Amino acid sequence: MHHMRKISIILIAALILVLIPISVNAEDDQPDFAALFEGAIILYLGSPNAVDDLSDRMIDEDNFNVTPFAYKSRTLVPIRFIGESLGANVNWNDKTSTVTIQGKSRLIKMKLGSTQMSVNGTVKKLDVPAQFTKGRLFVPLRAISEAFGKQVFYDRGVIVINDSVTLNPVKDRNIIDYLIFTLKPYHKDPYNGRTLTTEQLAVMDQSVVLLESFDRNGLSTGFGSAFAVGYGLFLTNYHVVNDASSYQIVTQQDRYYGVEGIVAVDPEADLALVKTAMRTNVPPLHIGSSKSLAKGQSIMTIGNPEGYQNTISTGIISGFRQNGASPIIQITAPITHGSSGGPLLNMKGEVVGVTSMGVEDSGNLNFATPIDLFKKWNAGNGSIPFANIAVLDQSQFEEPDNEDGSSPDPSESPAPSPAPESPSTLPSKNVHVLNRIVSEAELDPVKPIVYLSDDTQSQIVAYNYEEEKEVSVSSRFDKPIRKMTYANGELFVILSDAEFSSFRFDGDQGGTIAVLDPITLKLKDQWRTRVDPYDLAVDKSNHVYIASGSGQWTFILSFDRATHEEISSRSIRNASYITLHPFEDKIYTVDTDSSPRDIQVYKIENGLFTDSYDSPYHGDYSFTTSIGITPDGKYLLNGFGGIFTATNQKTTNMKYFSKIDPFDFMAGDPAHPETFFTSRQSTVHQYDSESLNKTRTINTNGTIIQIAVVNHRFIALTKVSIPGVSAPKYALEVLDLN
Repeated sequence: MHHMRKISIILIAALILVLIPISVNAEDDQPDFAALFEGAIILYLGSPNAVDDLSDRMIDEDNFNVTPFAYKSRTLVPIRFIGESLGANVNWNDKTSTVTIQGKSRLIKMKLGSTQMSVNGTVKKLDVPAQFTKGRLFVPLRAISEAFGKQVFYDRGVIVINDSVTLNPVKDRNIIDYLIFTLKPYHKDPYNGRTLTTEQLAVMDQSVVLLESFDRNGLSTGFGSAFAVGYGLFLTNYHVVNDASSYQIVTQQDRYYGVEGIVAVDPEADLALVKTAMRTNVPPLHIGSSKSLAKGQSIMTIGNPEGYQNTISTGIISGFRQNGASPIIQITAPITHGSSGGPLLNMKGEVVGVTSMGVEDSGNLNFATPIDLFKKWNAGNGSIPFANIAVLDQSQFEEPDNEDGSSPDPSESPAPSPAPESPSTLPSKNVHVLNRIVSEAELDPVKPIVYLSDDTQSQIVAYNYEEEKEVSVSSRFDKPIRKMTYANGELFVILSDAEFSSFRFDGDQGGTIAVLDPITLKLKDQWRTRVDPYDLAVDKSNHVYIASGSGQWTFILSFDRATHEEISSRSIRNASYITLHPFEDKIYTVDTDSSPRDIQVYKIENGLFTDSYDSPYHGDYSFTTSIGITPDGKYLLNGFGGIFTATNQKTTNMKYFSKIDPFDFMAGDPAHPETFFTSRQSTVHQYDSESLNKTRTINTNGTIIQIAVVNHRFIALTKVSIPGVSAPKYALEVLDLN
């Protein structure tokens, strides 16, 4: 899991640049935040939150009332937390009311109520006496510098303890503002059992968080909403946490918490309870009852639609339905991607449901799970100490290795065609072992050439699979090669200035579109793009389409190849894969970081985006990040095995049609639209485009990384094991389909 994202200062480094106005000549004065706060303890007056050596902490996970406070114009801080954060042992003698702090080179003693402390036998005077309150011993802030030899900075309630503090209250005002924003305590809970105004209810958004999930490789697989039902316990939808290996929680205050695991689930009711690795002070919402709800009753929802964190929507209850065996509440407040798992509140601020799904293109149909279903299966957790709350084995929720997770199939859908009884394996003579580490392969549509991206050398290599040799190599690029495509006699390559990040927004992004001569692999042309290029497509009219990999809600752009002019742009979820329809009148996309995942279409005309909309489904199908279009242009396929119509009518476009075996990659040859191929691990299936029946099964010698079809040749980039060689090798496996 991305545990590094729990550190507040990294987030500050990513976001503070948005807040700080940069003068023309001040570029060299911008601070290195990690260096500035490395080893520092950062506190805030009245807050239980802290940052210790770049990591989020609670001052006392068992007592949220332990916070720095003011007394007689002096600031008092908890000595145990600070002493232990600085690597010292802190011991309290109840008989003598004395605290002893033993560090590497310091022995500090303080007596409750005394205005003196001893540091290595030397007596030092305190401004105010040490006090025992809120169950902990507090000492004046200045005593920290005296006792530990540290520098102490204080401004507007922000306390920084470090070896050398270089903050300036005037020059670094924006940094201090953001530290206040990050560390400030939560609002007083407005719940009083009476009807509240919408403005009063809105304060309850402090209890709603964004829940992000990750796969086995630590890559984001999507996000949804969740809300606190206990300190460190968050309720969400089952479909938000399913098919993932780990999770993290992001609060409205931009605090990151790792998730220890899932405490309980009810898949039928679409509910899941998760526990954070550390007990948080996010205030729990008040759990009400769904039994007394009535049609027409006013409600409020809070969620993260499309990543817009803690968005509030109002509406009414419009009906009560059944979803299989489970009851659901129909509401008018909109539920869209990222809102799943948020609270449905009545006007008293009581949780009466968990928002679960919305049906787009079907009127204002939005649904929530009654909260009483949660109360039934969660009985008892509230009485167990936080540390003793057990979590379930995560392996049962991880993304499946070989089979479809659970996407529902309409009863009229035909079953997948059975595979041939004896699938053939590509002969070893068809395997071309490469002495390179390769992540991308692109076929020449005419010549027997495969263009390969060498990840070690940051070069493009042209490999002739008939002659079994490399025929040309490009110069080295100064940035990693993200993707390439062959179009109109040229090889297009995209390069991003930096690694993709959901927190690098407009103005901080940038990249390059490079065009190479496919024969010599020499650079013919290049131009800059204002986004971090993640995926690309090029049509026959030389319009170049680029989707950004950073910035959450970002842009898909179109360019004129000849003039480099940006023609058009539309909003898109960052790190979305794009695929150009064979008729070149639309682009289909699939996002990679939202939950539930979704597919979308962008209509195009002469390089202009004329319309865009997503599928009519929301959690109905377990979409994977693999998409493709059959060569005849009739169907859009997704990796869970779903077949969807690809039409020009919104009412029939992206509608579920049928199902084939799950796959990782899909490929087809526009010159032969009668067939297409899919692959999963080392198994390849060939299908008839008209009947959707499986016609052939082939096994490759290695694990497939990418597949392509051209000139009646099937080519797979694989990773193979060589006898006598411990490390696997990258290879091209070629099959003549004639």
